[in-house]
Amino acid sequence: MAGRIQGITVEIGGDTTKLQTALKGVNTEIRNTQSQLKDVDKLLKLDPGNTELLAQKHRLLGDAVKETKEKLETLKTAA
Repeated sequence: MAGRIQGITVEIGGDTTKLQTALKGVNTEIRNTQSQLKDVDKLLKLDPGNTELLAQKHRLLGDAVKETKEKLETLKTAA
């Protein structure tokens, strides 16, 4: 009953430096965007009707979505 399985290689504790390098850049962009969003939110509390700040917030939220999609694609590729 006990047969021999050949041709299967299991790698445990694999090298993740490529994944870490790819995610490092994306995570840096996400942190920068989050910081900018916090700054814009603080300014909007002082002047809620400022259309320039609202436009900037809209642009930053779009950037955040794009960066999150990028991170998701990187993680999907690694999986």
